[in-house]
Amino acid sequence: MERVPAPVVIALLLNHHRVFMTQRNAPKPLAGEWEFPGGNVEMEEPPVDALRRELIEELELPVRRLILFGAYSHLYEFPEGPVHYVLLAYRANVRDGAWARAGRWMGAEALEAASVVAGSVPIVSDLLTAHLVR
Repeated sequence: MERVPAPVVIALLLNHHRVFMTQRNAPKPLAGEWEFPGGNVEMEEPPVDALRRELIEELELPVRRLILFGAYSHLYEFPEGPVHYVLLAYRANVRDGAWARAGRWMGAEALEAASVVAGSVPIVSDLLTAHLVR
């Protein structure tokens, strides 16, 4: 059976050199690990529209200006079989607000200490290298 990569969009929500992360809950795979908000791109949906939709669904956070930060790829080995994700990471400067109760703002020290999902580790490294998170 041929496996097709799953397109995923994620938001690097930035505020005062911190980035916003959410923690995966059980029964999801990788429960307890930290990830960036976002989700799957639906068939024929433009990636930016998918990310705006996901941010409204997950955080009730409307975001207008999203800038492509990078494209990444990761193969997860799940019990039901491998899944290849292609991650499109967009960054946005946002204001803190009640929506942020759904996760946690992290500076460089917290981000380096956090257990981040494997597919996001290169993104975290690039955020730190670019000094967007300090």
